Amino acid sequence: MQRLIVYLGLMVFVLSFVNYTKAQINDENQKAIDRTQQIINEIAQKSYPEIKLKKIKIKTFSSNSNFFKARVSYTRFLTFQKMRHIVYVNPKVFQLNAPLEGIRAILAHELAHVLYYTEKNRLELLGLVRLTSESFITKFERKADLEAIQRGYGEGLIEYRKWLYQNIPQNNVESKKRDYFSPEEIELILEITKEKPKMFDSWQKKVPKNLYEIKKSIE
Repeated sequence: MQRLIVYLGLMVFVLSFVNYTKAQINDENQKAIDRTQQIINEIAQKSYPEIKLKKIKIKTFSSNSNFFKARVSYTRFLTFQKMRHIVYVNPKVFQLNAPLEGIRAILAHELAHVLYYTEKNRLELLGLVRLTSESFITKFERKADLEAIQRGYGEGLIEYRKWLYQNIPQNNVESKKRDYFSPEEIELILEITKEKPKMFDSWQKKVPKNLYEIKKSIE
């Protein structure tokens, strides 16, 4: 009987701990959603007036190397309902104290994806199946970077990338540098476009994949 009482007491403790942990996680997730929604509202009103905020839903996800991502609502896409777009936030981005300007900048990058989704019809969006291709991913992500930089978020992206490289597994850093502009590349882009802002149009048509291609494009 004594063992049974001890066992039941232990089970009550474990269940209480699990419920407390779940409540804590849910609270952290909700805080991340609320903060992300607030920042997105500010960015959209200031820099992306084309985007309808009511069509964006914020959800959380877990990852060791990614902190934000934007997706089409596949359920609505496949059932031919009015389109919705989802911006996912990894709560760790706030727990790891990512710089606020960096968060604003990377969300401007994600809103560039949302803008792309809103400008395409369902048939055109089928082309996103190419996101399984490494070369297409690089072009897709760097085009979103260019959009965010052109709208004034270059310095913030530099802050974010520097923070990112320090807060993800080091074996993921090279793929990040391949798929997105590095701080050095963004600095060069900002320097060039002070004098030649029309280079953004040229780069959107032929996206530079590295520093060499950025330099080569202005020769």
